[in-house]
Amino acid sequence: MARMEIHDLGGALLDAWVARAQGLADIRVTHRGSATPLCMARWVDRTEVVPYSPSTDWALANLIIDREHIALRDLWIQDRPPAFEAMLRRADVTWFARGELPLVAAMRVYVRSRFTEEEVRQRSFGFGA
Repeated sequence: MARMEIHDLGGALLDAWVARAQGLADIRVTHRGSATPLCMARWVDRTEVVPYSPSTDWALANLIIDREHIALRDLWIQDRPPAFEAMLRRADVTWFARGELPLVAAMRVYVRSRFTEEEVRQRSFGFGA
């Protein structure tokens, strides 16, 4: 598997890193009968493993965006498709991340605030292994 950087995370792998940051258990990326990879995780107070996708589900993402005070803005860069930038500030540290969709940018900046690039490079949650 190619080395993954936080700014490259997307889809189920991004969701898996958000799940890890949220403290969810039994996190894995699987196809589970689908052509598209899916993040599966279990809330620690529950017994069942369920799909988890804050990079596409506003209901899940909003809980994180509101709690972490993640700021989002759209970027219009000449000759490029629209993109979004997210910012998260804690004490005297500020993180930024970009994404093609607002939730992707928000979840990337959340992961960036919790993990190092090296941690992300070393773990695939079973995807592509």
